[in-house]
Amino acid sequence: MVHVVSGHVFVVNGDLTKIACDALLIPTDSSFSFTSAWKAFVEPHRAHFKWSSGSMLLLPPQSGTPDVWLGNIGQQGNHSGSVVFEDFVSEFVQAALSELGSRPDRERIYPWPRPRLAINFLGSEGGGAKELRGQLAAGLIRKLHELVSDCDVDILFVTFGTKPYAAAQRARRDVLAKYSNIDEGIDETWKFDDRASPNLRQRAQELAQHALESQLVLFIGAGVSAGAGLPDWKGLLSRIAAEAEFEPDQIKALEKYDLRDQATVIETRLSLQGQHLRDRVAGQLTAYGHYSAAHGLLASLPSREAVTTNFDCLYEVASRISDQKLAVLPESPRDTDGNWLLKLHGTLNDPNGIVLTRSDFLNMPRQYGALMGLVQALLMMRHMMFVGYSLSDEDFHELMHEVRDARRGVSTSINLGTLLTLIEDPIATQLWGADLTVVSMMPSAGSEADDLPTAARQLDIFLDLVGYLSATSAAFFLDESYQGLTDDEADLREKLLELQRLTAGAEPGKVAFMVRSFLDSMGAAT
Repeated sequence: MVHVVSGHVFVVNGDLTKIACDALLIPTDSSFSFTSAWKAFVEPHRAHFKWSSGSMLLLPPQSGTPDVWLGNIGQQGNHSGSVVFEDFVSEFVQAALSELGSRPDRERIYPWPRPRLAINFLGSEGGGAKELRGQLAAGLIRKLHELVSDCDVDILFVTFGTKPYAAAQRARRDVLAKYSNIDEGIDETWKFDDRASPNLRQRAQELAQHALESQLVLFIGAGVSAGAGLPDWKGLLSRIAAEAEFEPDQIKALEKYDLRDQATVIETRLSLQGQHLRDRVAGQLTAYGHYSAAHGLLASLPSREAVTTNFDCLYEVASRISDQKLAVLPESPRDTDGNWLLKLHGTLNDPNGIVLTRSDFLNMPRQYGALMGLVQALLMMRHMMFVGYSLSDEDFHELMHEVRDARRGVSTSINLGTLLTLIEDPIATQLWGADLTVVSMMPSAGSEADDLPTAARQLDIFLDLVGYLSATSAAFFLDESYQGLTDDEADLREKLLELQRLTAGAEPGKVAFMVRSFLDSMGAAT
């Protein structure tokens, strides 16, 4: 069977130093000058700062973390062209792949099918191209697509803020422009595995439309965190049971029971030892400091509302970058421009509130009834996208049953949401097909379909496509440093800039003030 060879470029709005990958590039100059964003991250390694040959320097590798490379890429002024930065990217990719290939037994964060490298928007701040960000974005994106076509590698292009993210997505149009039509360009740019399920591009378009209409709500399960190396609930309990001195045969017997009952038994054993189950859970999960590409891709979508059953805080880390804020309910979302996350099973920030045991779940309707009601309201009013979630919780079955009852007698031609799964599960489709559109990344037939890392990569590509299709140019449209990306709408931009001049100093309550607020949202200089 022939499989697709080329890699993929993922565009993520996030923190380069916190995303899970095999290697990343930190920009600097010949004197090892760093912007404030990098100083704390690289300072512990200062003793190793010494250029030799070339423009790349590898800091001492550490087990289970990305390789960190420094790149001597700094340029004078603010008008450097993109070509010089494209050359640096090529040098980094070749050096990083060579180094990774020389250490085949290295410990990886997660066994991605291809090496994953991460770079930021090189040169866009103090590196030399601050006034030519639009041209820079277009050049970097084109170069990255060339590199993943020639090398067996995936590359994460990690921006930091809504403006550069929107610019990177707009720059992808340059990549698609060489094809005869948009559909062909998308097919050739978002290449799914030969075994991937059909119609993934169509499903991505449907979800993107919901996002553009501000109707998309995210429901994030443990599968998303698995891409950052975290164990699933079963694996987590097995680890803690071993630490609690359960014998191997006892652990095997324990695994026959429901996970909630396993947690109850382990909690009892730990309490006899003067220890606490929730502290052990927190200790296991806080050790993971890098969020997955899926976390970053989900956080980059134009969705203000999210729900999760995960205890970890990786989605919050992925969301709270640059100009973005996130309230974790019951915090007030008014201070975060309406962006919020509901954590149904508690959070590592408050281990005592984590929902684990059978009694915890039985108490949920009483303790968290209002929050469960919010999920039901979202199911009825929005389109909910389930990612990394099995829909196996008894509480969710009850919640969905009540939603069905509420909708009884009402036309049900519109589904409540979309369930994204890695491997096709006919039973899940039968159970939920009347309520949810079930989209599987890989079919269930054949032994190759059990390749979860490959299926997880298809999900990342799928989410990246949803991100591209739901992105607009609004965030940077009036920022003149990005104008190289919007030359086809130059007349409109000039008229809006004239409005900006007319509304300068507008007072609250005036129509001019409302217009000015709109222009500010489109990147107008303040």
